[in-house]
Amino acid sequence: METNLQELKDWQDGARRMLDREIEQMREELEQKTDLLRFLEVTGELLKKIDRLNSELLEERAQRQAAEVKLSELNKLSVGVARKSPQDDILKAMRGYLKISKRKNLAKREAAKMVFTELFTSAQVAFPEDIMESLSHLDDEQTEPRVVNVAGNYNDVHDNDSVGINEKKVV
Repeated sequence: METNLQELKDWQDGARRMLDREIEQMREELEQKTDLLRFLEVTGELLKKIDRLNSELLEERAQRQAAEVKLSELNKLSVGVARKSPQDDILKAMRGYLKISKRKNLAKREAAKMVFTELFTSAQVAFPEDIMESLSHLDDEQTEPRVVNVAGNYNDVHDNDSVGINEKKVV
C-alpha cells in the first residue's frame, strides 16, 4: 500500500508540475495575445492618422491646384494687360506716324518704311492688317498734292475750329 501511496503522490506531483507548466505556457500565450492586441490597437491608431493625413494632403493638393489655376489665370491676365496696354499705345502711335508720313516726300517715306519693317522684324510681333496695309503703300508714288485756295484772311480761317464749305446751288 505504501508503494501505491508513493506512486499516487508521485503521480500527483507530476500532474501538478504538468499543470503548472501548462498554466505558465497559457500565461505566456495570454501575454503574447495581449501584446498582439496592443499592437493591433496602435496599428489601428496609426492607420487612422495615415487616413487623416492622406485626406488632409488630398485637400491641400486640391487647394494648391485651385490656387495654381487662379495664379496661372491671373498671370495670363496680367501678361495680357501688360502686353495690351503698351501695345495699344504703340499701335496708336504707329498709326499716327504712318498717317503723318504719308504727307512727307518719297525719300522720307522710304526711310520710315525701312524703320518700321526693321522694327516689325526685330520685335517679332504681328501687327494689325491696317498698319501692314498702310506700311506696304507708304513708299508708293503719290498723285500731285491737292492745293486748296481759301479766300479771305488766313488768320480768320486758321483760328476757326472748322471751315464750312458753301456750295452754290444750281437752279
